Amino acid sequence: MEFLKHTINKDIPIPLYYQVKQIILDEINNENVKAGDPIPTEKTFCDIYGISRTTIRQAISELVNEGYLYRIKSKGTFVSQPKVKTDLINMYDGYNTEIANMSMTPSTQAIELTLVKANAEQAKALDIDEGDKVIYLLRHRYADGMAMGYIESYFKYPLCEFLLNEDENTFNTTSSYQILAKNKYAKIRRILKTIEAVGATEAEAKFLNIKKGSPINLCTNICFSQETNTPVVYEILKYRGDKNKYSIEINID
Repeated sequence: MEFLKHTINKDIPIPLYYQVKQIILDEINNENVKAGDPIPTEKTFCDIYGISRTTIRQAISELVNEGYLYRIKSKGTFVSQPKVKTDLINMYDGYNTEIANMSMTPSTQAIELTLVKANAEQAKALDIDEGDKVIYLLRHRYADGMAMGYIESYFKYPLCEFLLNEDENTFNTTSSYQILAKNKYAKIRRILKTIEAVGATEAEAKFLNIKKGSPINLCTNICFSQETNTPVVYEILKYRGDKNKYSIEINID
């Protein structure tokens, strides 16, 4: 048992529960325990490290809340699927690559492509008038068939009218940015991105198979034309908070 290789130091000012938590995390990160594997019971951990069950329970509960572990009543505690790490600079291709690197199959399903009237939020983002027409595209994203999130895109009209001639299946396999590049005035040069944590609505929770109010990652993108530096598309992306994390590399000269 890999957990026997570790020890708890009761003489340092690091809380015991935190030491246990780090031991479990190390075993997960080093892939000594994999997704779906059970971890030892609370009693077993108590016997290994000679500390109280309350301490063990606190460490495990935090890891459950953070999405590293999950519990099944009357069966035990198990290791969760690793979180999908997405590069903030290239979220579309980066997401698919990370899913594939985890030996999972990424997929996208275009649900709706239609003309709608912009509400106040969409109009402000696209620098148009409320009630102006925009092209609405809804896509769902999956990993091995498990719902991970969805993307709502609002494209400026009539600039992006050519998107309506695309087969919806094209959006299942091709980044919308690549499709927009067919028109030099719609080709994206820069993106203003905002990320925050929000609670899942009832509809979002049902689609993502999580509890209402569970944390989800909300990302909004305002994408600007390389030719005119004006907004072309406004995107709203929502992903499971327990299955996704984001990274960005900063180079300092």
